[in-house]
Amino acid sequence: MNSKKIKLILIITPLIVLFSYFFTALYSFHQFHKGVYYNDKKLIKDYVEWDELRENFKNYINIQLLKETKKDDDFKELGDLGLLLTGLAGKLVESLVDTYLNPEGLSMLIEKSEKKDEIPEPTFVTLIGGFTIINFNSLSSFYITYENEGQEFPVFFNRQGLTWKITQIEFPKNLMKNIKSKNY
Repeated sequence: MNSKKIKLILIITPLIVLFSYFFTALYSFHQFHKGVYYNDKKLIKDYVEWDELRENFKNYINIQLLKETKKDDDFKELGDLGLLLTGLAGKLVESLVDTYLNPEGLSMLIEKSEKKDEIPEPTFVTLIGGFTIINFNSLSSFYITYENEGQEFPVFFNRQGLTWKITQIEFPKNLMKNIKSKNY
């Protein structure tokens, strides 16, 4: 082989690897987008790491419950009984998460959502446009920020081989406060 071919190979190979890396992230995000748009349970199932997502969600809810009960004067007056009630509430939430945080539960939420008509149709343009909303935070993780009613929800994808799956959703710090205020 002559030196020009070797140089060309040394230049093109890293570019192909880099392009493939970005494209797999875009493709996985796009496939999940298609799953949501068409309410396709198989696509949704394939691009979400459900066990890890459920565990992260349970941890978030339990921490938020503890924080809220420690702030609440009524729970402080209950003492140990207040902690017991918080623990029971946490177990109830965990049971609900296990029941509803799965492809079928998400599909049901999509069907009943008033905002499903606002989801853009997945096309080649939305696939390429994914570059503008994907934020890489490591070589094996990126996130997109979903916005709803002025609140931002980062949705994290982690790489598993050549595919990327949703593993975590971060909720705003004031989410519980907003939920409480809407219920009163």
